[in-house]
Amino acid sequence: MNHSTIPQNTQSTRVSSPVSARPLKVLVVEDDAAMLRLYQTVLSAWPVLLDAAFVNNGIDAMFTMRRMQPDLLVLDLNIPGINGMKVLKETLWQAGVTTVVVTGLEEDRIHDLGGIPFGVVVLPKPVPFGRLMAIAQKISAAKCGATDQAGV
Repeated sequence: MNHSTIPQNTQSTRVSSPVSARPLKVLVVEDDAAMLRLYQTVLSAWPVLLDAAFVNNGIDAMFTMRRMQPDLLVLDLNIPGINGMKVLKETLWQAGVTTVVVTGLEEDRIHDLGGIPFGVVVLPKPVPFGRLMAIAQKISAAKCGATDQAGV
């Protein structure tokens, strides 16, 4: 097995930090292996403590969502297995998850597929990683504030 390729299952990445810090749980769903590697590389350099999982299809996305309960879901719409629109609709019930759809689809095509629910951020491809990082930092800061207020 070539370890430089993304296998068909989930991969997790943890970045070390102080014991008291809680990692931001991120699930990235992207079917393109090169894009998954790019996500892994870019996210590993973020100034946010992460517990990240990377999957390449809708079926693994659904299972990982339930198991991981991520804080941030980064979802491509054009994925095999269960398409991204179905994953989106099936995972919106999970409280506390910020969903970011990253797609190259035109707005008309997204509308034809049923549209993106209110509150879901849509980013274009190529991925504006700076905007994605800003979203992650905002979620992380909010989590720290909630943790600090709870006295944990």
